[in-house]
Amino acid sequence: EVGKRGGEFIESELAAAASEPELIRLSVQEVVQLGAERKAWLVFASGVRHAELVAEEFKDWHGIDCEVVTGADSMADRSDKIERFRRGDLRCLINVNVLTTGFNVPHVDLVAMVRATESTGLYIQIVGRGTRIAPGKENCLVLDYGDNVMRHGFIDKIKPKIKGRSQDSEAPVKKCPECLTVN
Repeated sequence: EVGKRGGEFIESELAAAASEPELIRLSVQEVVQLGAERKAWLVFASGVRHAELVAEEFKDWHGIDCEVVTGADSMADRSDKIERFRRGDLRCLINVNVLTTGFNVPHVDLVAMVRATESTGLYIQIVGRGTRIAPGKENCLVLDYGDNVMRHGFIDKIKPKIKGRSQDSEAPVKKCPECLTVN
């Protein structure tokens, strides 16, 4: 029930919907469970308050050291948080529309989208933060809590838009009704 403006979800409505306490509790619980063996978690949140609530859940209920990066941070504060994450001193970095482009930490091995986007380009940028090759890294686990894969398709199956052609076809994915795994 989130509205759209200019082809994208309205950020304030999206953040309000995503900030439902049970959604946060369950998504963070799953990230912690599935990410137990992962070293560097990059989380994409829907808004500043949503990011803060997600961080509180990680810290207070699971003891995970994490920080939030937003556009309101000073450059020094943002750089400090990112550098701690880059060094491995910080396991989880949550961001709000900041680390989608120009952010390169190759050892990121878990990307969690606790936000939705209608933008295929933004979706590609988000998932791309985990696709870098790094020593000792075998793969990156992508967790999608915003139905982005259902909306856009798997990252390696997205076809470029062709000018003048309609792109209204469904994403080539299916969701298991029992376990909700997308394939």
